Amino acid sequence: KKESTGELTNHKGTGRPRKTSTADDTRILSIIKNPQTPVGQIRNTLQESDVDLSMTTVRRRLREQKCRGYTARCKPRVSCKNRVTRLQFTKKYLKSKHSSGKRSCGQM
Repeated sequence: KKESTGELTNHKGTGRPRKTSTADDTRILSIIKNPQTPVGQIRNTLQESDVDLSMTTVRRRLREQKCRGYTARCKPRVSCKNRVTRLQFTKKYLKSKHSSGKRSCGQM
């Protein structure tokens, strides 16, 4: 490289310039109140302040900052049959006693 250009410094990138500035990126992050904020709502808020971005660009900026949305896990409910079985199991071990006369919870 030094033989062809005479310098060892890197050239400026030749790729497409970014559509957003660092100020726009921080504005995108400040709009998010919770991780479940829809990208369309963020985009509409930015359009009100004269920043025209596509939804894909907003998603990319969020991904760069590691702001990924999530949905809460839907845990299964305890069925009536399982509830009765658990109650019987607990009562079984609450009734058993050690030689000291104290109740135990299945520990010996």
